[in-house]
Amino acid sequence: MADQAEQSDKTEEATPRKLEEAREKGQVAMSSEIVVASALLAAIGAFYMAGPLLWAEGKSVVRDVLSQVPAAAAEQGTKLYFVGLMEAATWRFLPLVLAFIAPMYLVALLGGYAQIGVRVTPKAVNMDIGKLNPIKGMKKVFSMRGVVRTSMAIGKIVFISVAVLSALWVQRDGITALTAMDLSVVLARTFLMLSKAAMAGVAAALALAVVDLAYQRYQHSKDNRMSKKEVKDENKNTEGDPQLKARIRATQREMASNRMMQDVPDATVVVTNPTHFAVALKYDPADPHRAPVVVAKGMDLVAQAIKRVAGEAGVPVLESPPLARSLHRLVEIGDEIPEELFEAVAKILAFVLNPEQSRQQTAGAVS
Repeated sequence: MADQAEQSDKTEEATPRKLEEAREKGQVAMSSEIVVASALLAAIGAFYMAGPLLWAEGKSVVRDVLSQVPAAAAEQGTKLYFVGLMEAATWRFLPLVLAFIAPMYLVALLGGYAQIGVRVTPKAVNMDIGKLNPIKGMKKVFSMRGVVRTSMAIGKIVFISVAVLSALWVQRDGITALTAMDLSVVLARTFLMLSKAAMAGVAAALALAVVDLAYQRYQHSKDNRMSKKEVKDENKNTEGDPQLKARIRATQREMASNRMMQDVPDATVVVTNPTHFAVALKYDPADPHRAPVVVAKGMDLVAQAIKRVAGEAGVPVLESPPLARSLHRLVEIGDEIPEELFEAVAKILAFVLNPEQSRQQTAGAVS
């Protein structure tokens, strides 16, 4: 009951981190039916391609062995001679058998890795003594999931058997007609009929594999669902405590402000609102092709701090409310002023950089 109550609380989809942790433990949504069905399909394909050659070589090997039996009987140490014949036959037959079996294993591996990808997960192969507990094992067998798996396995066997028998039943007239045919024709027809039955079985296995893959993915998603508390705790562990994050942001803002204040003494002029905005501009007359750059800006208390630092460093502070608001809104620290503000800023700079006008300046400057 406790497990059911706990499971009912897990209403949230698994986060990427949760799925990654499950993958590291070897818990993935993989259908073994896909592996089996793809291996069977590869086996049939290999048999169609290599079957005639395998059959011809098999007959040749048997013929050669039988032709040498009389000579083996006349030899002393017949047993050793016969073993030598069988070894030679095996080495002739082995490459063909490998050519038939190798595609099965290769396609089976591809069928498995195509579902989950290639990755080494050491946690998945760690020894877990708890898995050897027979009581837990019996509980799994008789649990609802164990009953479902057993029922599905039986259902799969029945489904594939029905498909194979149906394919044979459709060919029942041809099977009856085999009794009146030559042996070579019987063998060829039998091979064709069995091939059709095998293809029906593989088609049924592939259909079951698709259904099983969908079920495995659904079950994997369900098993890894999380409660709202688990999601919240994970976000907290991943992204950090909100209060700590707020303190970090405040520290970052303070550091950025300190760096900005260090650039104010190098500014050419500070344009103010006069109380709400302050923007420090730097212009290098030696580089007329480069527009003035905003080296500091701020509102309210920060604006007052900029003006104070500028006054202490002897940087002219001029009041121009519209220009100050435009500069604060349009230009980021470190960027050049936009073209639409060239004329207004040029007037300010001309006023600041012209010594005669600076001496005549009486209004609009705040020290």
